[in-house]
Amino acid sequence: MAEDELQTYRRCIGQQLEELELLTSIYCGPGELQMLDAGVVADFNEFLAEDKGKSFTDLPSHLEYIVKLNLSNSHSVEVRVELPHLYPLLERARVSVHSPLLGKSREHCLKTEVENYQNELQVEETEPYIFQLLSWLLEKIEELLKRPDSEFSEPKMPPEPPQPVASHLERLWIYSHHIKSSAKRQELIRQARQLDLTGFSRPGKPGIICVEGATDNVQEFWRCIKALRWQKISLVRTEPRQRKRGFEDFSEQLFNEEDGVMGMGQFIRFLESHGFAYMKSELFGLA
Repeated sequence: MAEDELQTYRRCIGQQLEELELLTSIYCGPGELQMLDAGVVADFNEFLAEDKGKSFTDLPSHLEYIVKLNLSNSHSVEVRVELPHLYPLLERARVSVHSPLLGKSREHCLKTEVENYQNELQVEETEPYIFQLLSWLLEKIEELLKRPDSEFSEPKMPPEPPQPVASHLERLWIYSHHIKSSAKRQELIRQARQLDLTGFSRPGKPGIICVEGATDNVQEFWRCIKALRWQKISLVRTEPRQRKRGFEDFSEQLFNEEDGVMGMGQFIRFLESHGFAYMKSELFGLA
């Protein structure tokens, strides 16, 4: 990494950490700001502490956190923020809002307005702007919720002739060195349920994840979770064109609250009971 490029990364990451410290002091209530992987902060500080002349070619994961905005009607919405390594100098923050309060039409409208706001944001390009964006978002969401539903209703179109519905699903099997972080475990469940996927995650060492559903949603799940900070994670098997799901929902598979994670023998029996005995060999080399 060239010296000028290295200094650009240092400057951006330094500004991200300063901005996070400010946000932490503002959104300091219980659950108001949640780091998706707190280890990234330690990695960033270690990166900044390296000798200036030393090359650093393996930057850790992006800084990601969720901020809970409390609305005037006693409800709240969650704003997910992901900061590319070169934010705020050369890259734009990725910001998304998810809440059942908004509904799909309002959520789509808000997504467009967030993109436009970031494009038109009147700040110096070298300055972080997440707090400014969050303050704007709070006002914009309050305004959206006050607007009548009729503004967001889609015009009725004449019914189209029925089209054959594709019934095929896709299933992915994912292997991780371990799944221990509570934030990461919650994120797996949140992503799967948001994308209407079924399957399971087995925390502990090793960590096993199985997801099944519409192909686009399954691939989006894999794209999102592999971007998290892992010691090792790999896609073991892809099963396209499945006609039925093997699970009714997505859940974390713990044996019980007292003993914690199910033992290997129990996990093998769990696979067999769902018709996936063939995965013993691919996951663990067992016949």
